[in-house]
Amino acid sequence: MYSILMNPNQEVLIGLMCLAALRIYLEIVGFDFLKLPLTKGLAGRAGTEALKRFHRMGLIFSVGFIVLFAPNLLLG
Repeated sequence: MYSILMNPNQEVLIGLMCLAALRIYLEIVGFDFLKLPLTKGLAGRAGTEALKRFHRMGLIFSVGFIVLFAPNLLLG
């Protein structure tokens, strides 16, 4: 019997897929990423606009990861 979890590479992909889905979920519910401790610490150096762009790029990467790798996991 073949299982999607038998291949270790697919386990990594599933874990990353869950993290990407969590990132998109946090964006949908309106989580303020600027309130995170590390982001607060960096805000003094880089500025809040740069950090907003940084977190927006993380959202774009998460969506791109799901679009590119979800078909691979679904087709098995």
